[in-house]
Amino acid sequence: MKKKNKKISKLDSGYYHEALDRAYIAADQLENLLIEHPVFKKHKKLKKRVKKAQQLILESYQIVGGLEYKLFPDKKKSKKK
Repeated sequence: MKKKNKKISKLDSGYYHEALDRAYIAADQLENLLIEHPVFKKHKKLKKRVKKAQQLILESYQIVGGLEYKLFPDKKKSKKK
């Protein structure tokens, strides 16, 4: 258990950027593979459930982006140069 916690404490901005990417890909895949699928289009309750899941992932994307911005202020300064 301690090894896991030790790794978590070493998170750098790359991990946050990766998490943003993964969240975006997951939300996009839900759209392409489920929401746009004919079965989900026909059964509105199913589509609504998947859209809720997608919304939660997109909200997580926003939270991770905010954390990255807050935790790694030097990263945003270097982009302005």
